[in-house]
Amino acid sequence: MQDLQKKVYHKNRFYKAPQTLRINPKDSKFSDIFSELDSRFKILQSYVENGNLVIYVTKSDILEVLQFLKDSTFDILSEMSAIHLNDDSFDVFYQLLSMDKILRIRVKSNTKDSIDSVSLIYRNAIWSEREAYDMFGIRFLNHSFLKRILMPDDWSGHPLRKDYPLQGDENAKWYEVDKIFGKDYREEIGAEQRDSSYINPEDTFNFAHMGFEVPYGTPPSNTPKEITYQENKGVFAVTKFDKQKQLTKRR
Repeated sequence: MQDLQKKVYHKNRFYKAPQTLRINPKDSKFSDIFSELDSRFKILQSYVENGNLVIYVTKSDILEVLQFLKDSTFDILSEMSAIHLNDDSFDVFYQLLSMDKILRIRVKSNTKDSIDSVSLIYRNAIWSEREAYDMFGIRFLNHSFLKRILMPDDWSGHPLRKDYPLQGDENAKWYEVDKIFGKDYREEIGAEQRDSSYINPEDTFNFAHMGFEVPYGTPPSNTPKEITYQENKGVFAVTKFDKQKQLTKRR
């Protein structure tokens, strides 16, 4: 039995989350382009929501659908990513924009593990597909350089999957030590530094303390140094911002 008295909040069991309005594409400003799509491809599901035409297609049709839309002036891929569903599949979506028609279309396709790369149709998809591979583990077939883009190459798992632990990978700090020296040397060598924002004030080979600069490799100093700006020497059309000046009244 669940102890409801341990809950620190009250949940309304009759509450239903508000739903956005979905309308039939045939009754919208997308009727012409949707009719063309529907006559050429197998549309699994379609609706207009928040001013966007949303269509679901099979992953085997994704290249032809996107090529057709690009030829129909939807030549801007403004966003591309994926959603990890509860059935362990992925909805890969492509957000397209037509500046000529002033219309937006979102193309969605479901896959278990892989889908064709669209980087030859939309060149900026090279980066989005690498990010989706890095975060979800989706393989994009025929991608020219499919490797991680955010996480280290030796990272284990994909952080945006629903089965990825919230605390992250606690063993990442030992990857290099274990691989090179073995687990027995953890205590002797220590954990690897993986914090990108880490600064060591004692290390003047790799870090510089602004306002307290010292020559390369020399011991650090607590004596402040004057910070000079090129604007002080009279750079044309450039003036130094006055930190003391404050806006006291508006126009």
